[in-house]
Amino acid sequence: MEAPVSKSHMQRELLLSLLAESPSQLFGDFNSLPDDVRSAIRCIERFGAKVTVSPNQIDIFPPGPTEIQEELSLHVGESGFLIRNVVSIGFLFARKLQIHAEGTLLKRALHFNEELFSQLGLVQHSGAQEWPLIIEQKQPMQHDIELDASTTSQIASGVLMRLACAPGNRKLCLLNLVSLPYFEMTLEQLTNRGLHLSWDARCIAIQEDRPIQGGAVKVQGDWSGASNLLCVGAITGSITVKGLAFNTKQADERILDVLNAYGADIQIEGDTISVSRGMNAAFSVDITHSPDLFPLLCVLAASAVGKSKIKGTERLTTKESDRLQASMAMLDALGIECELAGNEIFITGGIRHKQVHIETFKDHRMVLAALVIAAMDGMQVSVSEFASLDKSFPQLKSLLQF
Repeated sequence: MEAPVSKSHMQRELLLSLLAESPSQLFGDFNSLPDDVRSAIRCIERFGAKVTVSPNQIDIFPPGPTEIQEELSLHVGESGFLIRNVVSIGFLFARKLQIHAEGTLLKRALHFNEELFSQLGLVQHSGAQEWPLIIEQKQPMQHDIELDASTTSQIASGVLMRLACAPGNRKLCLLNLVSLPYFEMTLEQLTNRGLHLSWDARCIAIQEDRPIQGGAVKVQGDWSGASNLLCVGAITGSITVKGLAFNTKQADERILDVLNAYGADIQIEGDTISVSRGMNAAFSVDITHSPDLFPLLCVLAASAVGKSKIKGTERLTTKESDRLQASMAMLDALGIECELAGNEIFITGGIRHKQVHIETFKDHRMVLAALVIAAMDGMQVSVSEFASLDKSFPQLKSLLQF
């Protein structure tokens, strides 16, 4: 099977292409784009970029120097990453933004606060939990910004992109940074586009006035989506997945370490990885920096022999669903014993119920986890919906004929 494109990698490249001084070309398999990527394309077009999409190439022509508009209305879909970045870089193009969202994003915690908006020079006109979100640039953005990144690194990525477009010496200092690999991805992509950054302890400094460059970029395959396919092979037999890059900044590449501990046989050649069933051993893993893996790892632990430990559960409550409670309900449906202790969960393998219904809470990660369960021998699985797969892995619906 072919890995889907990484929406994490591609959304960042689309935003950087918007901010670049010259055109960019993105290459990859774009026959079936995730909804979050489509939302990013619509947003950069609203900011003035010209975008042409073909099955294997996307061309982005940035707007260049333009007069800042008084007000713009944007639709970010269901993308948490997009809205957390737009509140920084969007004010390079408009003084006031009216931001519309949909689906689970309407109820998610965005982690914006008065201290953040004060440093960015922003004022929020809409009320708490009121949509659309209406924000206005009232003061210049500070050039030395300090953020508490204990809940998400996505805001920090947007602020860093905004600082990259500012003149003079500027600095971003971060406290309690989580999802470190994804923030490192942003740093890497900025560096690849000509920025000189220095990271000393918790602060990233930009001292030179260098424009973000355009150019050709190969979009990485998505480890988040592919990890589900790899676990199907590890649990049930074998599978081969093409289109993955290795040693990336994608946090969910961590699945290889887990599958090794699980005892799967792993073979890698070029951009292709084959995984076959092995020992089905219990494992221990910390998902503090890769929380998207949690529902899938619960399934893997349910299929294992022995008791597995997953650390990092405190980060799971503000995703598309409360993934801790949703995954525990899934385990209960399977007849799996689990024990929650502080920031850890202990799961004893041994599925007892073969006919199960899984509530997905409109969370694409829960649907993907359910599909892995459905691939196991003798399992009969129903789910509350499939539509949320469009957020990250739309081609899987057609491959499985849903």
